[in-house]
Amino acid sequence: MTNKQANAKALKLFNKWRKEFCNQSITADDKYIKSLEAFKNECLTLHYVVGVYEILSDKNALKMASICSTIRFVEPYYMLMKLQHTTKSY
Repeated sequence: MTNKQANAKALKLFNKWRKEFCNQSITADDKYIKSLEAFKNECLTLHYVVGVYEILSDKNALKMASICSTIRFVEPYYMLMKLQHTTKSY
């Protein structure tokens, strides 16, 4: 996965999260829950690409952390470790 592809995927996930899953007025029905589970799987797919956080830009890594803060697809300390790789502060 190239830098451009990884950053585009992170931006796409963030935009989808802002559009579909940040709205607090939506009632959770079966359709919403299924789409949420599919979205979590998309986030996990990008998260588990080896070395993706080393090539993501700082802003896109923070966007992934923002998604993880509301839709927990990994444990918070795993996300923190990945963010440290991105910002080279480990």
